[in-house]
Amino acid sequence: MGLKEKIIALFKTKDGEIQRAYQAYDRVSDLLTARNKNPNFDRHDELEEAVKETEKLTTELLEKYEGNKSWPGVFREMHMNLTRLWMQTERYEEALKECEKIEEYNVLDAEELREAVEEAMAGKKFESSQLDEVGVA
Repeated sequence: MGLKEKIIALFKTKDGEIQRAYQAYDRVSDLLTARNKNPNFDRHDELEEAVKETEKLTTELLEKYEGNKSWPGVFREMHMNLTRLWMQTERYEEALKECEKIEEYNVLDAEELREAVEEAMAGKKFESSQLDEVGVA
């Protein structure tokens, strides 16, 4: 097996999938922060694509492994990332449903994120960096 094949094989592993989901979330988080700070933000297409990619990678990872593997920290964090993403894209109902899934892993994290979602629904704005601190009990 050549180097290229080894690299490809690495990214087909669970660790590669987890890393790609985290990287996608980091990218979309940076774009959301840029959007929130800049009233003249003009990278909407890039942001929309990053949101779709993050959702796809994260939900695929959860569907494939949750319930089959014992990675509670990874699953908790993936659900938290989806909650934060959906909250910032004003998909509040989805964010609240995701809080229920977080509750299976950590009740305090779920409560903190649920409160943040409810505050966002009431009009409070959050920066991505602020949200990364929410739900880390």
